[in-house]
Amino acid sequence: MDSLRRQRTHGVRLSAKARRWAVILIAVAAIVLFFRICGRLYHSGQGRDDWGANLIAEVDQKYSCASQPLDASVWSARASHGTQPFAIIPAAVRTADRNMLPVVAGQPVCIRVVVPPIKPAGMLARQEKEMVELFQTIPSEPGLWDSITLDAVGQSSGISIPVQLQPVAHANMARRNTVHVYEGELQAYDADVFAISGVVEYRDAAWNYEQPASLPDEYRPERISVLRDAQIRVSVPRASSFHPENHMRLPVCQRTDEPGRWVQPATLPFAAEAHGQPLYGGKVWLPYRCRLRSYTYSAFLQCLDDYRPFSPETTGKYTVHWFGDTNSRRALKKITSLGQWCSGIMASRPQCLCDDSGEAFPRFTGQNTVRDTLLELNDEDGGWSVRENGMVKNRGIQNSLAQVYYHRWEGLTQYNSGRWQDVFKPSALGLYPQANLVVISIGNMDVSFTQFLEYTRQLNELVVLLQSAYDEQHIVLRMPQYFCCRAPSGNPPRRMQKDRNRLYGDYARRLFELHFGSRLHVWDVSGIAETLPLEQRRDVAGCAVNTVPSEIVDLENLQLMNGICNAASLRSKPKPDGWRQDPANIELA
Repeated sequence: MDSLRRQRTHGVRLSAKARRWAVILIAVAAIVLFFRICGRLYHSGQGRDDWGANLIAEVDQKYSCASQPLDASVWSARASHGTQPFAIIPAAVRTADRNMLPVVAGQPVCIRVVVPPIKPAGMLARQEKEMVELFQTIPSEPGLWDSITLDAVGQSSGISIPVQLQPVAHANMARRNTVHVYEGELQAYDADVFAISGVVEYRDAAWNYEQPASLPDEYRPERISVLRDAQIRVSVPRASSFHPENHMRLPVCQRTDEPGRWVQPATLPFAAEAHGQPLYGGKVWLPYRCRLRSYTYSAFLQCLDDYRPFSPETTGKYTVHWFGDTNSRRALKKITSLGQWCSGIMASRPQCLCDDSGEAFPRFTGQNTVRDTLLELNDEDGGWSVRENGMVKNRGIQNSLAQVYYHRWEGLTQYNSGRWQDVFKPSALGLYPQANLVVISIGNMDVSFTQFLEYTRQLNELVVLLQSAYDEQHIVLRMPQYFCCRAPSGNPPRRMQKDRNRLYGDYARRLFELHFGSRLHVWDVSGIAETLPLEQRRDVAGCAVNTVPSEIVDLENLQLMNGICNAASLRSKPKPDGWRQDPANIELA
């Protein structure tokens, strides 16, 4: 009897222990649920800035490059594939349907490109030695032997997504004449079937033509085949922030480097044109995580006057110090003419599509002969130069809202009219009003005429000078223009190339981020052109000086306006009287 009682008592103790654990587990689950609900409420109170962000954070990473081991057989690709470069979608190879990989919006998919070695027939040892001496990788990317353009192209939408490739970590990547493997991750956010398409532009570091006296006069890209013609099917849940029906619910963009894509307006459930989005080639560019607010140029100038964005000073006329090349001149032509320059049917003129250096522009000269210009601007008349190279012009602007000191330069190169460093001397800057905001455009001329190591030295010197001249002001760093699809040209030859442009820009971005921190705003104009369909990129690439058509200049400027005027730090300020009178300024629900 005692033995039976002990057994029953022991059983009761076990049941009590189990109940205690059940209570603990329920309590933990309740706490987790509580914090998740609080987190969602918190995000919902942030002006919808993080709307849908939870969908991104919880995306499955099983197809990422970190989760897809590199097949060792790729290093013997020469034996199985000859010299033909090819792409692999590792996850597709390991699924039941090896030709189609289903993913959800934002899910990273690893793509690898294998480039077997090739030695041109008849190449002598002497010629090979010369090639080794002439073509070397850039120190910041020692494994980047081959220049590759790779896109994921929507078969229904025509959306083009560039895949940024990096050398894999392997000893082979330190050697020239061997198999090279590169990898990158595709993250697509639009419902479609995406096919991989690409070319190898140059092999064996021939893309980095810093040393040769003569540049390649022919462009002979090699097509990249795709193993098993595998494709990627992307689905977008209706509740996702990336679903087209939810785009107008996104917060307005607050950065100048938001990624996006070109979309056919007819496929959207809203009228993109009606909201002031610039069109190019019949398509509209939409960011993924935010929406562009449709500023007119007049509204932008009102913003500078009323909100004084990022300004350490609260009085005086809002002043921008702008240092830039031809691309900056084209941006300022749009701003000073309130968008009228090269608009409508005039956009097809040669100077609107490409080189405007010989165009007479009455509002300001902006050519090489005039290096320093002071522009006065208002929201009705636009802008006019009141001083050029120190000479006062016999004109002015009534009730000007802002002013721009524009210094026309050729980057950090020897082609400036004097030492570029001299423009940052106190004696030079002191001739113009103190800056509230600074725009620095570099990279385009530097890629063309400066070797990379020399560029890094010049850039370090620029940072020191900027820190001394502008210790409080915010800095807008305009990235180099995108370049692709042709051999370099010009006299003297412009040594532009896709990877050179990217690496020069990336180095500047990292250096400026290190030294300017939260005061830095990266104006990434290259991402707009790079996401064009390949045939339109080729059209743009036909411009010898590598400028973009005027419609894209409007879009680049809209990117800048949103990043400056929509900043979170300005939201708490009351809108001035009349701000909503311009339909372009009305917030969309």
